[in-house]
Amino acid sequence: MTFRAAIAAGATVAALCAPASLAARQANAKPGRLVIIGGGLNANNEAVYRTILEARVGSGPFCVIPTAGATPDSAMASPVANFDRYGGPGTAKGVLISVARPETARDPAVVAQLRSCSGFFFVGGVQSRVTAAFRPQGTSTPAYEALMQRWRDGAVVSGSSAGAAIMSDPMIANGTSPIAFTRGVRRLADGATQDPDDTTSAFNVSQGLGLFPTALADQHFLARGRFGRLLVALLDLGTFNLAFGIDENTALVVDGQAVRTVGASGVTIFDARAARRNGRSATGIVMHLMGDGDAFDLTTRALTPRQGKMPVVLATGDSATVVAPSNIFAPWAFLRALDGWSRSSQTELAFDVSGGQIVVHKSAAFRAVRAPGPGVQNTAAGLGMTGMTIDVRRP
Repeated sequence: MTFRAAIAAGATVAALCAPASLAARQANAKPGRLVIIGGGLNANNEAVYRTILEARVGSGPFCVIPTAGATPDSAMASPVANFDRYGGPGTAKGVLISVARPETARDPAVVAQLRSCSGFFFVGGVQSRVTAAFRPQGTSTPAYEALMQRWRDGAVVSGSSAGAAIMSDPMIANGTSPIAFTRGVRRLADGATQDPDDTTSAFNVSQGLGLFPTALADQHFLARGRFGRLLVALLDLGTFNLAFGIDENTALVVDGQAVRTVGASGVTIFDARAARRNGRSATGIVMHLMGDGDAFDLTTRALTPRQGKMPVVLATGDSATVVAPSNIFAPWAFLRALDGWSRSSQTELAFDVSGGQIVVHKSAAFRAVRAPGPGVQNTAAGLGMTGMTIDVRRP
C-alpha cells in the first residue's frame, strides 16, 4: 500500500512515519534501507522525505550528520527542520562530527548518540571529509562502527550529493567527465581529503563507507553531465560491474536486492557484467534509465517500469531524427538526447568525445515508457528506458 493509499484508508501520518518497534528491529535480519539522493533535494519533495522516515528503526531521534559541509556546525539546521516538517517536531537532531575536530568521531558521548539514532542523513559538501573523519587513513573509528552497527540492525541510512557518494567503497571523490575520459581514474590514499576547488586536474576515487557494496554510485548525474566519469570508473577500477548515476532531487532506494527510483528525475544504470573489453575501451555495456517508481532487481539485473506508465509514442517528421549534441557532457545534454531518442526509430546514437566515441544502441527488447505531463527540463515525466547497450571507445 502506498503512503497516500494508507492515508485514504484511515491511517494517520504519525503512525505511518513512526519508527519501527524494538520487536520489529530485533526481528529484522537484514541491513537497513539506503536512500541515495543525487543532490539538490527540494524541501517540498515529500516522497523522498517520507521514504526515508518510514524506514526508521527504534524509538530514538533521526540523526543528521553534517560532516561533509564546509561549516558543519550550521549545516545541520536546514535538514533537521525539513525532517521535522514531515515527521513532526523533535523528529530529527544533528550529531556534530567534523574532520576539523577528529576527536568527535571517538567521543563516547557522540558515539552514544549515534547508537540511539533511528536513522541517518548525511548532508552534501565534500565527500572525502566524511571518510577522513569516520575512517581516517583507512582505520575504523567508534563513530563509524556505531553507524554500521545501527545500519546492520535495520536503521535507514540516507544522504544527498556528497552524502550519496560515500555509500560506495571506493567512491567517486571528484573530477569531470572530460577529464575522466581522457586521463582515466586515479585512486587517492585511504582517508585523504581532496581539494574541493580542484575539479579539473584529475578524476579521483577514494575510500568510501561501504554501505552499498554492490555497485558504484554517482550524483548530480544528468544535471552535470557525469555519465562519462561513471563509465570510466566502472571500466577502470575493476571493483564493480554495476553503477548507478542518480540525478538531482531524485533518490535511489535500496531494500536488499530490490532498488527503485523516487523523485523528480531519473537514475541511469550501467551493467558491465557481460561487456567485452579492449584496453581502455569496451562494448556491450547494458544501460537502463529508471524514472520515478521504476524498479530494478540487483540479482536478475532486470528493470520493471512502474505500473500505469504509458509507452512513449514515436515522433514523425523532422522531430523523429535526433542530432547528437556537440558536448554530450554539458548539463542535461544526455537526458535531452535520450528523451528525443526514446521517441525516434533510430537504433543508434553516437557522441564524439575527446578523440573517442560513446555509442548507444537499441536492442530488439528496447522499451520506453513515461508518465503524463512534462518532467525535468521539459523532458517526458518519469521517463524509463530499457533494452539498450552502450559502447565506449577511448583513445
